[in-house]
Amino acid sequence: MDAGAPSRTAEYMALFRALESQRPPGRRLVEDRAAARFLGARLRAVAYAARLPPLRWLIVAYIDRRWPGPRLSGVVRTRVIDDLVRSATGGGCGQLVLLGAGYDTRATRLHEAASTTVFEVDHPATQARKRAALASTPANVRYVPVDFEHDSLTAALADSGFDSRRRTCVVWEGVFSYLTPAAIDLTLSALVELCAPGSLILLTYVDQRALEDPQSQGPAWLAAVRAVGEPFCTGLHPARARAFFAERHLILRHDETTTEAARRLGVAEAATIPRLYRLATLEVENTSARGGARTRLGSASQ
Repeated sequence: MDAGAPSRTAEYMALFRALESQRPPGRRLVEDRAAARFLGARLRAVAYAARLPPLRWLIVAYIDRRWPGPRLSGVVRTRVIDDLVRSATGGGCGQLVLLGAGYDTRATRLHEAASTTVFEVDHPATQARKRAALASTPANVRYVPVDFEHDSLTAALADSGFDSRRRTCVVWEGVFSYLTPAAIDLTLSALVELCAPGSLILLTYVDQRALEDPQSQGPAWLAAVRAVGEPFCTGLHPARARAFFAERHLILRHDETTTEAARRLGVAEAATIPRLYRLATLEVENTSARGGARTRLGSASQ
């Protein structure tokens, strides 16, 4: 991502949520009426045109034909994480951290988030555009500007009033694959240090095999993120994931592709989603050795 510009992929994710919100109530996976606020003029016109069902069908068909996978995968991952956040906040997590929040609207869109303290952590450029697009900031939301490659997440959250004694739900959606291995390692280490045992981390990552052989899974998808200047640069092999996270004092509770999640949700077009994008649910270990959790990554792509 260009350090001086808001994320392009975050804007496209907002478009996908806006398009999904136009579907009939019984068929939509996600309803996000604020998503269109984060779109530039061209994409906002697309979202506006999609209010007419025939045009919406044509727009969605064009997107899915040109870039098979990202739109449907994006709304599926949003729905899955929404459900997990609802469960976590209802199950005792008193803080919600949206790490690399982009144009995430869960702080206002999910009723369950209203009773928690929400920390929105993101690159200053993307965060500034998001705040300008919103009419107001809820009292329970705290914005925390962080450049993951250079800034201390621990210090930034501590300065914003984060309480390490409370169980927390962390959403790290659509970020892991854009960071260097060193930045990933530092971020996971900071989360283990910051979050109380039993806290949950909802994380997305890209299958390393797709990066090693771009023609094997979703070549058009991989080309699309390169074209907007935000290519996937770090992946993780699913067979390595459990051990990888265990080395960092995190328990892998669940791991699935967005393709599998779409099937579970009854999405008819699930088979059209390339199997490269994954959703992992992690739990922070209850260990007395928490101060020694700063293990080195070596290579996340192994």
